[in-house]
Amino acid sequence: MSTRTAISFRALAAVALLSLIAAGCGGGDGDGHERRNPPQSSGTPGEAEEPPPATAFATEAAFSLETGPVRHPPVALHRQNAWVAGETGLTMVDLATGEETTHLEPRRQPLHEAWQESAGRRDEDRAAELEKQGAQRRLPRPLLTRIGGTPAVVAAVPVKGKRQDLAVEILAANAETGERLWGLLVEPGVLAGENAEGLSAPVLHAHDGMAVVQVAKADRMLGSLGIDLDRPELVWEEEELLAMAGSGDDLAGMSFPDGGGIRLLGAVLFDGGHTWGEDISKYASIAPCGPWLAVEDFDDDRGPLLIDMDSGDVTHTRDDGLVSGMSCWEGEGGTTVALASNGEGDEGDKARGGAIGLDATSGKVLWRLPPGGWEGRVSASYEDRLYLKAGEGLVVRDARTGRVLGNAPGIAPQQVNGYAGLIAAGDGVDVHPAER
Repeated sequence: MSTRTAISFRALAAVALLSLIAAGCGGGDGDGHERRNPPQSSGTPGEAEEPPPATAFATEAAFSLETGPVRHPPVALHRQNAWVAGETGLTMVDLATGEETTHLEPRRQPLHEAWQESAGRRDEDRAAELEKQGAQRRLPRPLLTRIGGTPAVVAAVPVKGKRQDLAVEILAANAETGERLWGLLVEPGVLAGENAEGLSAPVLHAHDGMAVVQVAKADRMLGSLGIDLDRPELVWEEEELLAMAGSGDDLAGMSFPDGGGIRLLGAVLFDGGHTWGEDISKYASIAPCGPWLAVEDFDDDRGPLLIDMDSGDVTHTRDDGLVSGMSCWEGEGGTTVALASNGEGDEGDKARGGAIGLDATSGKVLWRLPPGGWEGRVSASYEDRLYLKAGEGLVVRDARTGRVLGNAPGIAPQQVNGYAGLIAAGDGVDVHPAER
Protein backbone atom coordinates (compact mmCIF):
# COMPACT_ATOMS: atom_id res chain seq x y z
CA MET A 1 0.00 0.00 0.00
CA SER A 2 1.21 3.53 -0.63
CA THR A 3 0.52 7.18 -0.26
CA ARG A 4 0.89 9.08 -3.50
CA THR A 5 0.41 12.72 -4.41
CA ALA A 6 1.69 15.06 -7.10
CA ILE A 7 2.98 18.64 -6.97
CA SER A 8 1.09 19.36 -10.12
CA PHE A 9 -2.62 19.80 -9.52
CA ARG A 10 -3.69 23.45 -9.37
CA ALA A 11 -5.70 25.07 -6.61
CA LEU A 12 -7.48 27.42 -9.01
CA ALA A 13 -10.70 26.00 -7.56
CA ALA A 14 -11.47 23.81 -4.57
CA VAL A 15 -12.25 20.90 -6.87
CA ALA A 16 -8.54 20.58 -7.57
CA LEU A 17 -7.92 19.86 -3.91
CA LEU A 18 -10.15 16.81 -3.69
CA SER A 19 -7.83 14.30 -5.36
CA LEU A 20 -5.51 13.62 -2.47
CA ILE A 21 -3.29 10.67 -3.27
CA ALA A 22 0.84 12.02 -3.85
CA ALA A 23 4.16 15.09 -3.84
CA GLY A 24 8.11 16.06 -4.34
CA CYS A 25 11.88 17.07 -3.28
CA GLY A 26 15.84 16.51 -3.29
CA GLY A 27 19.60 17.02 -2.62
CA GLY A 28 22.40 17.59 0.10
CA ASP A 29 22.50 16.46 3.67
CA GLY A 30 19.07 17.58 4.75
CA ASP A 31 18.48 20.06 7.53
CA GLY A 32 18.42 17.86 10.62
CA HIS A 33 14.67 18.39 10.95
CA GLU A 34 13.18 15.89 13.39
CA ARG A 35 9.61 14.63 13.26
CA ARG A 36 7.72 14.97 16.50
CA ASN A 37 5.99 11.68 15.81
CA PRO A 38 8.27 9.18 14.04
CA PRO A 39 6.72 6.13 12.33
CA GLN A 40 5.47 3.48 14.73
CA SER A 41 5.53 -0.26 14.18
CA SER A 42 2.10 -1.67 13.42
CA GLY A 43 2.98 -5.11 14.72
CA THR A 44 2.62 -6.52 18.20
CA PRO A 45 4.15 -9.62 19.77
CA GLY A 46 2.40 -12.79 18.67
CA GLU A 47 1.08 -11.43 15.38
CA ALA A 48 1.97 -13.36 12.23
CA GLU A 49 4.68 -11.81 10.10
CA GLU A 50 3.66 -10.64 6.64
CA PRO A 51 5.75 -11.93 3.71
CA PRO A 52 8.49 -9.57 2.56
CA PRO A 53 7.68 -7.16 -0.28
CA ALA A 54 7.48 -8.90 -3.64
CA THR A 55 9.70 -8.05 -6.58
CA ALA A 56 7.35 -9.48 -9.23
CA PHE A 57 3.68 -10.32 -9.72
CA ALA A 58 1.78 -12.85 -11.80
CA THR A 59 1.11 -11.50 -15.27
CA GLU A 60 -2.46 -12.81 -15.24
CA ALA A 61 -4.91 -11.65 -12.58
CA ALA A 62 -6.18 -14.36 -10.24
CA PHE A 63 -9.54 -12.57 -9.88
CA SER A 64 -11.04 -9.11 -9.84
CA LEU A 65 -12.54 -7.13 -6.97
CA GLU A 66 -16.00 -5.86 -7.90
CA THR A 67 -15.53 -2.15 -7.33
CA GLY A 68 -16.99 -0.77 -10.55
CA PRO A 69 -14.86 1.60 -12.67
CA VAL A 70 -12.29 3.47 -10.55
CA ARG A 71 -8.99 5.23 -11.24
CA HIS A 72 -7.31 4.02 -8.06
CA PRO A 73 -8.17 0.94 -5.98
CA PRO A 74 -10.50 1.93 -3.10
CA VAL A 75 -8.90 -0.86 -1.11
CA ALA A 76 -6.96 -1.25 2.13
CA LEU A 77 -4.67 -4.29 2.29
CA HIS A 78 -4.13 -5.98 5.64
CA ARG A 79 -2.08 -9.15 5.27
CA GLN A 80 -4.23 -11.58 3.26
CA ASN A 81 -7.37 -9.44 3.52
CA ALA A 82 -8.48 -6.83 1.01
CA TRP A 83 -10.93 -4.33 2.49
CA VAL A 84 -12.94 -2.86 -0.38
CA ALA A 85 -14.90 0.38 -0.04
CA GLY A 86 -18.24 0.79 -1.81
CA GLU A 87 -21.04 3.31 -1.85
CA THR A 88 -22.96 1.28 0.75
CA GLY A 89 -20.31 -0.19 3.03
CA LEU A 90 -17.17 -2.29 3.38
CA THR A 91 -16.36 -5.76 2.06
CA MET A 92 -13.50 -8.02 3.15
CA VAL A 93 -12.10 -10.35 0.47
CA ASP A 94 -9.54 -13.15 0.92
CA LEU A 95 -6.59 -12.39 -1.40
CA ALA A 96 -5.77 -16.09 -1.73
CA THR A 97 -9.19 -17.27 -2.87
CA GLY A 98 -11.16 -14.18 -3.95
CA GLU A 99 -13.87 -15.19 -1.50
CA GLU A 100 -15.94 -12.42 0.09
CA THR A 101 -15.72 -13.17 3.80
CA THR A 102 -17.38 -10.14 5.41
CA HIS A 103 -19.70 -7.35 4.33
CA LEU A 104 -20.47 -4.42 6.63
CA GLU A 105 -23.21 -1.87 6.01
CA PRO A 106 -24.28 1.24 7.93
CA ARG A 107 -27.44 1.05 9.99
CA ARG A 108 -28.80 4.22 8.38
CA GLN A 109 -29.78 4.31 4.70
CA PRO A 110 -26.82 5.14 2.42
CA LEU A 111 -27.19 8.29 0.33
CA HIS A 112 -25.63 6.64 -2.72
CA GLU A 113 -26.73 3.31 -4.18
CA ALA A 114 -24.33 0.50 -4.86
CA TRP A 115 -22.57 0.74 -8.20
CA GLN A 116 -23.79 -2.68 -9.31
CA GLU A 117 -27.43 -1.66 -8.77
CA SER A 118 -27.01 1.61 -10.62
CA ALA A 119 -25.12 0.03 -13.52
CA GLY A 120 -27.67 -2.77 -13.89
CA ARG A 121 -30.42 -0.30 -14.78
CA ARG A 122 -28.50 1.47 -17.56
CA ASP A 123 -28.96 0.50 -21.19
CA GLU A 124 -26.20 0.04 -23.73
CA ASP A 125 -26.79 3.47 -25.26
CA ARG A 126 -25.50 5.04 -22.04
CA ALA A 127 -22.36 2.91 -21.73
CA ALA A 128 -20.09 5.86 -22.53
CA GLU A 129 -21.79 7.99 -19.91
CA LEU A 130 -21.46 5.15 -17.42
CA GLU A 131 -17.69 4.98 -18.01
CA LYS A 132 -17.38 8.73 -17.60
CA GLN A 133 -19.25 8.64 -14.32
CA GLY A 134 -17.11 5.72 -13.17
CA ALA A 135 -13.94 7.71 -13.76
CA GLN A 136 -15.35 10.50 -11.63
CA ARG A 137 -16.39 8.31 -8.70
CA ARG A 138 -14.75 9.22 -5.44
CA LEU A 139 -14.48 6.08 -3.33
CA PRO A 140 -11.95 6.84 -0.58
CA ARG A 141 -9.61 4.07 0.47
CA PRO A 142 -10.45 2.67 3.93
CA LEU A 143 -7.92 3.54 6.63
CA LEU A 144 -5.91 0.93 8.53
CA THR A 145 -5.17 1.81 12.16
CA ARG A 146 -5.45 0.37 15.67
CA ILE A 147 -8.36 0.65 18.05
CA GLY A 148 -7.63 -0.42 21.60
CA GLY A 149 -4.59 -2.33 20.35
CA THR A 150 -6.61 -4.23 17.74
CA PRO A 151 -5.69 -3.96 14.04
CA ALA A 152 -8.68 -2.14 12.60
CA VAL A 153 -10.07 -0.72 9.38
CA VAL A 154 -12.16 2.45 9.40
CA ALA A 155 -14.32 4.00 6.68
CA ALA A 156 -17.15 6.52 6.49
CA VAL A 157 -20.35 6.15 4.46
CA PRO A 158 -22.63 9.12 3.63
CA VAL A 159 -26.11 8.29 4.96
CA LYS A 160 -29.49 9.85 5.71
CA GLY A 161 -29.44 11.35 9.19
CA LYS A 162 -31.95 11.37 12.01
CA ARG A 163 -32.02 15.13 12.70
CA GLN A 164 -30.92 16.33 9.25
CA ASP A 165 -31.00 15.01 5.71
CA LEU A 166 -27.28 14.38 5.34
CA ALA A 167 -25.01 12.57 7.77
CA VAL A 168 -21.99 10.29 7.88
CA GLU A 169 -21.85 6.84 9.48
CA ILE A 170 -18.36 5.72 10.40
CA LEU A 171 -17.73 1.97 10.37
CA ALA A 172 -14.92 0.23 12.25
CA ALA A 173 -14.00 -3.44 11.98
CA ASN A 174 -11.29 -5.84 13.10
CA ALA A 175 -8.97 -5.83 10.08
CA GLU A 176 -8.02 -9.49 10.61
CA THR A 177 -11.30 -11.20 11.50
CA GLY A 178 -13.83 -8.89 9.87
CA GLU A 179 -15.74 -8.50 13.15
CA ARG A 180 -17.69 -5.26 13.35
CA LEU A 181 -16.31 -3.15 16.19
CA TRP A 182 -18.78 -0.28 16.08
CA GLY A 183 -20.70 2.19 13.93
CA LEU A 184 -20.96 5.89 14.72
CA LEU A 185 -23.57 8.24 13.24
CA VAL A 186 -22.29 11.81 12.88
CA GLU A 187 -24.57 14.66 11.78
CA PRO A 188 -22.15 17.56 11.29
CA GLY A 189 -23.30 21.12 10.90
CA VAL A 190 -21.20 21.47 7.74
CA LEU A 191 -23.70 19.21 5.97
CA ALA A 192 -26.82 21.14 7.00
CA GLY A 193 -28.58 22.47 3.91
CA GLU A 194 -26.32 20.58 1.49
CA ASN A 195 -27.45 18.07 -1.13
CA ALA A 196 -26.12 14.55 -1.48
CA GLU A 197 -24.59 14.85 -4.93
CA GLY A 198 -20.90 14.06 -4.91
CA LEU A 199 -20.70 13.81 -1.11
CA SER A 200 -17.83 11.75 0.33
CA ALA A 201 -16.09 11.49 3.69
CA PRO A 202 -12.57 10.04 3.49
CA VAL A 203 -10.96 9.07 6.80
CA LEU A 204 -7.61 10.72 6.14
CA HIS A 205 -5.44 9.95 9.15
CA ALA A 206 -5.47 8.28 12.56
CA HIS A 207 -3.03 8.32 15.46
CA ASP A 208 -3.23 7.28 19.12
CA GLY A 209 -6.98 6.63 19.07
CA MET A 210 -8.01 9.75 17.14
CA ALA A 211 -8.94 10.14 13.46
CA VAL A 212 -9.73 13.02 11.15
CA VAL A 213 -12.46 12.82 8.50
CA GLN A 214 -12.60 15.20 5.56
CA VAL A 215 -16.16 16.07 4.51
CA ALA A 216 -16.25 17.02 0.83
CA LYS A 217 -18.47 17.48 -2.21
CA ALA A 218 -17.43 16.83 -5.80
CA ASP A 219 -16.54 20.51 -6.25
CA ARG A 220 -15.36 21.63 -2.80
CA MET A 221 -14.34 20.62 0.70
CA LEU A 222 -16.83 21.43 3.46
CA GLY A 223 -14.89 20.84 6.68
CA SER A 224 -13.19 18.35 8.97
CA LEU A 225 -14.28 16.11 11.84
CA GLY A 226 -12.20 14.78 14.74
CA ILE A 227 -13.31 11.31 15.88
CA ASP A 228 -12.31 9.48 19.07
CA LEU A 229 -11.98 5.89 17.89
CA ASP A 230 -11.92 4.34 21.34
CA ARG A 231 -15.20 5.74 22.71
CA PRO A 232 -16.30 6.30 19.80
CA GLU A 233 -17.61 9.86 19.49
CA LEU A 234 -17.30 13.12 17.61
CA VAL A 235 -14.77 15.32 19.46
CA TRP A 236 -14.54 18.35 17.23
CA GLU A 237 -15.91 19.83 14.02
CA GLU A 238 -14.06 22.53 12.10
CA GLU A 239 -15.49 24.36 9.10
CA GLU A 240 -12.43 26.58 8.72
CA LEU A 241 -9.98 23.67 8.54
CA LEU A 242 -10.15 21.66 5.35
CA ALA A 243 -7.84 18.82 6.38
CA MET A 244 -5.64 17.28 3.70
CA ALA A 245 -3.29 14.99 5.60
CA GLY A 246 -1.77 14.11 8.94
CA SER A 247 1.45 12.88 10.51
CA GLY A 248 1.37 11.68 14.12
CA ASP A 249 -0.74 14.20 16.05
CA ASP A 250 -0.15 16.94 13.44
CA LEU A 251 -2.65 17.87 10.75
CA ALA A 252 -2.25 20.08 7.70
CA GLY A 253 -4.91 21.59 5.51
CA MET A 254 -6.21 24.91 4.27
CA SER A 255 -8.96 27.47 4.29
CA PHE A 256 -10.16 30.00 1.73
CA PRO A 257 -10.12 33.54 3.21
CA ASP A 258 -12.76 36.06 2.12
CA GLY A 259 -10.06 38.22 0.53
CA GLY A 260 -9.07 35.46 -1.89
CA GLY A 261 -6.14 33.12 -2.14
CA ILE A 262 -5.46 30.13 0.09
CA ARG A 263 -4.35 29.95 3.70
CA LEU A 264 -2.33 26.87 4.60
CA LEU A 265 -3.03 25.70 8.15
CA GLY A 266 -1.46 23.42 10.71
CA ALA A 267 -3.64 21.90 13.43
CA VAL A 268 -3.63 19.41 16.31
CA LEU A 269 -5.39 16.12 15.66
CA PHE A 270 -6.83 15.83 19.16
CA ASP A 271 -8.77 19.11 19.26
CA GLY A 272 -8.55 20.68 15.79
CA GLY A 273 -6.80 23.75 17.20
CA HIS A 274 -4.75 25.72 14.68
CA THR A 275 -1.00 25.88 15.24
CA TRP A 276 0.29 27.91 12.27
CA GLY A 277 -0.87 29.58 9.08
CA GLU A 278 0.69 30.71 5.80
CA ASP A 279 -1.00 32.67 3.01
CA ILE A 280 -0.36 31.70 -0.60
CA SER A 281 -1.99 32.64 -3.89
CA LYS A 282 -4.81 30.71 -5.50
CA TYR A 283 -2.40 29.78 -8.29
CA ALA A 284 -0.74 26.97 -6.38
CA SER A 285 -0.34 23.24 -6.18
CA ILE A 286 -0.64 21.57 -2.77
CA ALA A 287 -0.22 17.93 -1.83
CA PRO A 288 0.56 15.80 1.24
CA CYS A 289 4.02 14.25 1.33
CA GLY A 290 4.89 12.22 4.42
CA PRO A 291 5.27 14.65 7.37
CA TRP A 292 5.25 17.61 4.97
CA LEU A 293 3.03 19.51 2.60
CA ALA A 294 4.47 19.86 -0.89
CA VAL A 295 3.59 23.34 -2.09
CA GLU A 296 4.34 25.31 -5.22
CA ASP A 297 2.91 28.82 -5.38
CA PHE A 298 3.20 29.88 -9.01
CA ASP A 299 3.29 33.52 -7.89
CA ASP A 300 6.29 32.78 -5.65
CA ASP A 301 9.79 32.72 -7.15
CA ARG A 302 10.98 30.16 -4.58
CA GLY A 303 9.47 27.31 -6.60
CA PRO A 304 8.47 23.98 -5.00
CA LEU A 305 8.71 23.75 -1.20
CA LEU A 306 8.27 21.16 1.51
CA ILE A 307 6.54 22.61 4.58
CA ASP A 308 6.66 20.80 7.92
CA MET A 309 3.17 19.90 9.20
CA ASP A 310 4.22 20.41 12.81
CA SER A 311 5.87 23.85 12.66
CA GLY A 312 4.88 25.33 9.31
CA ASP A 313 8.58 25.83 8.53
CA VAL A 314 10.00 25.37 5.05
CA THR A 315 12.41 22.44 5.29
CA HIS A 316 13.31 21.70 1.65
CA THR A 317 13.46 23.95 -1.40
CA ARG A 318 14.64 24.07 -4.99
CA ASP A 319 18.18 24.22 -3.61
CA ASP A 320 17.66 20.71 -2.24
CA GLY A 321 16.60 19.47 -5.67
CA LEU A 322 12.84 19.99 -5.66
CA VAL A 323 11.34 20.31 -9.13
CA SER A 324 7.80 20.77 -10.40
CA GLY A 325 5.79 17.70 -11.26
CA MET A 326 7.44 15.22 -8.92
CA SER A 327 5.23 12.71 -7.13
CA CYS A 328 5.67 11.67 -3.50
CA TRP A 329 5.61 8.08 -2.27
CA GLU A 330 5.56 6.85 1.33
CA GLY A 331 5.05 3.11 1.61
CA GLU A 332 3.01 1.72 4.49
CA GLY A 333 5.42 0.53 7.17
CA GLY A 334 8.37 2.21 5.46
CA THR A 335 10.92 4.68 6.79
CA THR A 336 11.42 6.81 3.70
CA VAL A 337 9.66 9.33 1.49
CA ALA A 338 10.65 9.18 -2.17
CA LEU A 339 10.04 11.94 -4.71
CA ALA A 340 10.25 11.17 -8.39
CA SER A 341 9.62 12.52 -11.85
CA ASN A 342 7.60 10.29 -14.13
CA GLY A 343 10.47 9.71 -16.55
CA GLU A 344 8.07 9.43 -19.47
CA GLY A 345 7.62 13.04 -20.54
CA ASP A 346 9.33 14.97 -23.30
CA GLU A 347 13.00 15.85 -23.21
CA GLY A 348 12.30 19.06 -21.29
CA ASP A 349 10.52 17.12 -18.57
CA LYS A 350 13.37 14.62 -18.30
CA ALA A 351 15.98 17.35 -18.12
CA ARG A 352 14.47 18.72 -14.93
CA GLY A 353 13.46 15.35 -13.47
CA GLY A 354 15.20 12.61 -11.54
CA ALA A 355 14.35 11.38 -8.07
CA ILE A 356 15.41 11.63 -4.44
CA GLY A 357 14.84 9.70 -1.22
CA LEU A 358 14.33 11.34 2.20
CA ASP A 359 14.45 9.84 5.65
CA ALA A 360 10.86 10.15 6.90
CA THR A 361 11.99 11.02 10.44
CA SER A 362 14.92 13.41 10.00
CA GLY A 363 14.26 14.74 6.50
CA LYS A 364 17.83 13.91 5.52
CA VAL A 365 18.41 13.29 1.83
CA LEU A 366 19.45 9.63 1.53
CA TRP A 367 20.05 9.51 -2.21
CA ARG A 368 19.54 11.46 -5.37
CA LEU A 369 19.42 10.27 -8.98
CA PRO A 370 19.73 12.65 -11.95
CA PRO A 371 17.30 12.46 -14.90
CA GLY A 372 19.62 10.10 -16.80
CA GLY A 373 19.75 7.69 -13.87
CA TRP A 374 16.00 7.54 -13.32
CA GLU A 375 13.58 6.05 -15.82
CA GLY A 376 9.99 4.95 -15.54
CA ARG A 377 6.94 6.05 -13.58
CA VAL A 378 6.41 5.06 -9.95
CA SER A 379 3.11 3.21 -9.70
CA ALA A 380 3.19 2.08 -6.05
CA SER A 381 5.27 1.89 -2.89
CA TYR A 382 5.24 -0.52 0.02
CA GLU A 383 7.50 -0.52 3.06
CA ASP A 384 10.83 0.66 1.63
CA ARG A 385 10.18 -0.49 -1.93
CA LEU A 386 9.30 1.54 -5.02
CA TYR A 387 7.49 -0.10 -7.94
CA LEU A 388 7.99 1.55 -11.34
CA LYS A 389 6.46 0.94 -14.73
CA ALA A 390 9.32 1.11 -17.22
CA GLY A 391 8.64 0.16 -20.82
CA GLU A 392 6.67 -3.09 -20.84
CA GLY A 393 7.82 -4.26 -17.44
CA LEU A 394 8.31 -3.61 -13.74
CA VAL A 395 11.37 -2.19 -11.99
CA VAL A 396 11.65 -2.44 -8.19
CA ARG A 397 13.94 -0.04 -6.32
CA ASP A 398 15.08 0.18 -2.71
CA ALA A 399 13.62 3.41 -1.32
CA ARG A 400 16.48 3.68 1.22
CA THR A 401 19.21 3.67 -1.43
CA GLY A 402 17.56 4.19 -4.82
CA ARG A 403 19.21 1.01 -6.10
CA VAL A 404 17.43 -1.41 -8.45
CA LEU A 405 16.39 -4.62 -6.68
CA GLY A 406 14.77 -6.38 -9.59
CA ASN A 407 13.36 -6.23 -13.10
CA ALA A 408 10.45 -8.30 -14.34
CA PRO A 409 8.14 -8.37 -17.34
CA GLY A 410 4.46 -7.75 -16.87
CA ILE A 411 2.37 -5.57 -14.63
CA ALA A 412 3.29 -2.56 -12.51
CA PRO A 413 0.75 -2.52 -9.65
CA GLN A 414 -0.98 0.55 -8.24
CA GLN A 415 -1.12 -0.96 -4.76
CA VAL A 416 1.00 -3.63 -3.08
CA ASN A 417 1.47 -5.70 0.04
CA GLY A 418 3.28 -8.95 0.74
CA TYR A 419 0.57 -11.04 -0.93
CA ALA A 420 -0.56 -9.26 -4.09
CA GLY A 421 -0.45 -6.29 -6.41
CA LEU A 422 -3.63 -4.46 -7.45
CA ILE A 423 -4.50 -2.61 -10.65
CA ALA A 424 -7.73 -0.77 -11.47
CA ALA A 425 -8.95 -2.23 -14.76
CA GLY A 426 -12.30 -2.07 -16.50
CA ASP A 427 -15.15 -2.49 -14.04
CA GLY A 428 -13.02 -3.62 -11.13
CA VAL A 429 -9.62 -4.02 -9.54
CA ASP A 430 -7.50 -6.92 -10.73
CA VAL A 431 -5.58 -8.94 -8.13
CA HIS A 432 -2.16 -10.26 -9.25
CA PRO A 433 -0.54 -12.70 -6.76
CA ALA A 434 2.98 -11.86 -5.58
CA GLU A 435 5.85 -13.91 -7.00
CA ARG A 436 9.26 -14.42 -5.39
